[in-house]
Parts: sequence; C-alpha cells; structure tokens
Amino acid sequence: MDTSYDIIIVGGGMVGLTLACALAQRTSLSIAILEAQSQAPVWKEEQYHHRVSAISLSSQRIFKSLNVWDEIAKKRVSPFTKIAVWETVSSSQIEFDSADIAEPVLGHIIENILIQKVLEEKVKTYPQVTVHSAASLVAMTETESAMELVTNTGQLTAKLVVAADGAHSQVRKQAAIPLHKHDYEQVAIVTDVETELEHEKVARQVFLPTGPLAFLPLKQSHHSSIVWSLPSTEAARLKAVDEQTFKQALAQAFSYKLQAITSMGERYIFPLYKQEADHYVKSRLALVGDAAHTVHPMAGQGVNMGLLDAASLVDVIVDAIHQRRDYTSLSCLRRYERWRKADNLALLQGIDVIKNLFSNEKKNISSLRAWGMDLVNRTKLIKNRFIQHAVGHRRGLPTLATCPLTGD
Repeated sequence: MDTSYDIIIVGGGMVGLTLACALAQRTSLSIAILEAQSQAPVWKEEQYHHRVSAISLSSQRIFKSLNVWDEIAKKRVSPFTKIAVWETVSSSQIEFDSADIAEPVLGHIIENILIQKVLEEKVKTYPQVTVHSAASLVAMTETESAMELVTNTGQLTAKLVVAADGAHSQVRKQAAIPLHKHDYEQVAIVTDVETELEHEKVARQVFLPTGPLAFLPLKQSHHSSIVWSLPSTEAARLKAVDEQTFKQALAQAFSYKLQAITSMGERYIFPLYKQEADHYVKSRLALVGDAAHTVHPMAGQGVNMGLLDAASLVDVIVDAIHQRRDYTSLSCLRRYERWRKADNLALLQGIDVIKNLFSNEKKNISSLRAWGMDLVNRTKLIKNRFIQHAVGHRRGLPTLATCPLTGD
C-alpha cells in the first residue's frame, strides 16, 4: 500500500468525506483518509438515528454537485418548509416560510450516519482515494518537503494534511494551534419522539428560561427529533427519570404545541460549548469543520459551516493548481482562512448574541427582546435577510455550493 500522498485527510466523517469526494472530482491528486473507527455506525431504515443535522440549501447544493444528493434523498430526508420560533416569557414569536424566498423548502433534517454512508460509498468509486480505517494519529512532523504522520498502523507522508477529526482534533493538538473555548455549562438531550399532532413540516424552537428546545420534523408526519438544551444538573435528572415522566415534562416545556408525546426513543446527552481555533491554517496544514470551530446547536449551522469549509478549501486548492502555485504554502492556505473566518464570524457571534439575549431575564432586556422579535416578524425585508443567509443565499459561497437545485 502507498504511504505517500498529495493530501491526507484525518477524519472520515461527513466533512472529511465531502472534502475527499470534492478533491477527487475536481483534481488528480492522490488522497488518503485516516479514520480512527474501524467501521461507521450502521444506518437502519426501520428506525431513526439520534444524531441529525438541519441541512441547508447550500449544503444540499454541495451534495448535488458531488452527485450524492439523489441517493441521500432516496433513502430518507425530512424537508421543512417553515421555522417557528417563540419564547415563553412573552407572547413574541417569529415565523419563517420558504414561500417568502421563493423556495419549496428551507432545508432538510437528515441523519448524520445516512449522509456518511452515502459519502463512504461515493468515495469508493474514486481510485485515487485510499481509506485507512482504524488508523489513529500518534505524531506529526513537518519536514522541508512534506508532513510526516505516525499512526498506530504505520507511517505516512503528505504534501498537505487536513484536520477533519472533530472538536477534539488530534491534528490541531499536534500542530499546537491555540483554541478559544467557552463552556455554556449546558448539555443537550437528544432523542426522537412521536407526537399526537402532525408536525406539518415545521421546525419549531422555543426559548425557555433554562435554554432552547427544538422539535425538528422527521419524514413521518408525527415524528420529530428533539434537541433540549438544559443546565447539566437538570439534564442529568431528566435523563434519569422514567419515560412517562420525561414525556410529560417535554410536552409541557413545549407548551403542548403538538399535544402529547405518544412514544420516544432512547435519550442521549451531549455537552454544549463554543470553540474556535486561533488559526485555521499553518504551513502544509488546514483545519475544517469542528476541528476549526464548534457552535451551539440552536441555529443548526454546525455541519453546514463545516461543509462550506470543505468546499472553500477545494476552491483554493484547485485555483492554486490552475495557476501553478504551491497549494500547500502558508500564503495560499491563508486565502482559505480569511474566506472562512469572515463567513463564520457572523454566525459565531450571532449565535452567542441570540443565546445571551434569550438567557437574560432582566425586565428591560426581556422587553427589548420581545420588541425585537415582533419587529423582525413584521418586517419582511429583515426577516427574509435572516433566512436568506441561513439557507445559503448569499455572496461569497464556494463553487460547489452554487449548483442549481432545479428539478428536485
């Protein structure tokens, strides 16, 4: 087996696989994927997996460009046409409708392992891509002409290493890239539920004094995926209670918008925090996805940000190759960093502003918040600008994210 590659991608999740497929589609570079897991979790048609993502239209375009969207859609996607947001302290709410931006949907709720499964099958069709499973990074050293990687299975070299290995990235640690992290001191309870009323393809989120609670519509009309953000001690208590008690607490927290919870899956807990690497690049190294940044799940933008990272890095590499420039150089990679940091900044800061605004119960802040929500909901121009940005209708997107979706 070859041990020398043009690019080694550490991490075989959704973002890493998307990057590999895009590079294989648009270049002749030799690519390796290092995946620590021996095999991915199995997607099962008969049940929903608890980890889902709200895939934006820009991410759908990326998948469409890579010729994997039709296969994903054939298996199971759950479109949503509206978003409803409200808070319990006041009667204020905001509603977004796909019809307002002349789109059939605002996005799709899709299980992460389904996307990963389809991408894994796609990457196998490219002979220039080699997948090293059960391969963990042990050490990494830059030489004059390459990056040398020591793994638990042997040594590899690459002209460029891309970290797609998640929030606890070993590549980022090996490269000694500083990280700014903010612990929200909350965790998210996630599971899938069946409700008495149909969800009507509406993604709903309520801001409670304890944190946001989202019901994300799944393909079956009475099924939703929930993400309930809570202080750690309260989340631990609710995870431990019996199913009937939890269902009652969940329905009550959601103001019985979908009436009773009739059934539910297993409950899982995930810690919530925000972090961003000081630098997305170094010489012969780039960070993408959660290795570069993580955000609060309330806006559903984490995976979409990562997919745009991957697509943007591909544009930078392809452009450098066409101009006969060194795509591994720091000067070249900084173009990727400037591009993505500028686009991510608005989301990273905006999510924090919203979270802090809704967690502040001072009377003057509460009144200002209610006034602001009502203003946005009444002002079509402002409301549409919010939703256009969220779905990916904005300037400066990478090539893969501009593929037309007509005919879907």
